Amino acid sequence: MNKTPHKSTPENDRTSESTLSDESTLWPSSFEEHRRHFLESLRVRSYAKGTLKNYDGALDVFFRFLSSTHGDDLPLDDLREVSRDTVGAYRAWLLEQPYTKWTVCNRLQSVRRFFEHLESTDAVLLNPCDGLLLPKLEDRLPRAVLSKPEARRVLDAPDTQTFKGIRDKAMLELFYSTGIRLEEMTSLTVHDVDVRGGFVRIHKGKFARDRVVPMGNKACDYVREYLTKVRAVWSKQNRDERALWLSAIKPYRPLKSQVIQVMVRDYGKAAGIERRVTPHVWRHTCATHLVSSGANIAYVQRLLGHRSLETTQIYSRVAVGEVQQTHRKAHPRQKAKPQKKRSRP
Repeated sequence: MNKTPHKSTPENDRTSESTLSDESTLWPSSFEEHRRHFLESLRVRSYAKGTLKNYDGALDVFFRFLSSTHGDDLPLDDLREVSRDTVGAYRAWLLEQPYTKWTVCNRLQSVRRFFEHLESTDAVLLNPCDGLLLPKLEDRLPRAVLSKPEARRVLDAPDTQTFKGIRDKAMLELFYSTGIRLEEMTSLTVHDVDVRGGFVRIHKGKFARDRVVPMGNKACDYVREYLTKVRAVWSKQNRDERALWLSAIKPYRPLKSQVIQVMVRDYGKAAGIERRVTPHVWRHTCATHLVSSGANIAYVQRLLGHRSLETTQIYSRVAVGEVQQTHRKAHPRQKAKPQKKRSRP
């Protein structure tokens, strides 16, 4: 039986998982072959790199479990031997680990999706994940949403007297205006933004879906300034370059997502925001501010590219506090002075 060594990555090498193996684990090469085919099937459907990495890490944990001695029917050397009892034992083991329920669900959903692929390709006869019960999840509210004054401070942080500052300002305004994801921002080309019409085309976003989102006036103004004053200069040496966002350092290559993450974080610090500011914080902030200002939840769903309206409705609850504060400040009956108690005759 051929076995393949697979080094666990830092993201997957939790302390709790060390009970399954040492630094590396041996499992049958057929496991690795099926995993490769599964990930490739997602890749050709334009799934995001982050999604592929998530599936890869989840299967790494599952394979190590199958290759361990936890459970009566373990270890296994053939995926066709995985039964409902095996998956149930894996579920029970995950729940014993110091994971959040969201992490447990993510691990189990990845395995279920993997076996759906194996069943559809006739690699297994029956899907052992049929009827698998996922842990009941509580609604998880976004933990970091910028208030409107905080958002303004971060947006005002870049020095727009410099080329880099103009680029960064345009990027921050676009994050706030559209709520697009980091990978979507990174992959934008000059042909995807229409500053005259005021919209952005998102190609192959999450779940490999395309969509068109509107840009606000501020975002349009700053993206236009970046294109005409900055990018036009930086791209002189390489006019065939289509990436929208270019590095401020010669030879002005396309920006990578890690650089954008650091840029967003640093402007959050410069604005005096104590908690960490990330591109996803801007996504939550955009949606929350739209809902609190009265935007239709279905519109916000289309803007963010959510498949389910339930995913978007979370922002209705996040915005309640801000709506209450605005109501107290603005409603005439809230502002009315309390009546004095009448003295008894």
